[in-house]
Amino acid sequence: MWLKVIIIILLIGNVLTLGLAFVTLIKEQGRGGKRTANWLLTRVTLAALLLLAVTYGVWSGDLGISAPWHHPIK
Repeated sequence: MWLKVIIIILLIGNVLTLGLAFVTLIKEQGRGGKRTANWLLTRVTLAALLLLAVTYGVWSGDLGISAPWHHPIK
């Protein structure tokens, strides 16, 4: 249960940092500010943590694949 909460928090954080990077890019008008780069670096870090969390969840069995095309028809 906690793993799913962590995944949702990381996903929301990833979207928020992408939006913040966009806002700073628009405000600075491409003047070479480092704030946009810092937000994007934070986004990449959150994306890596999200990938690790999902990988751990599938590996440990906490997350399963429930797609209908994944299981063969009996």
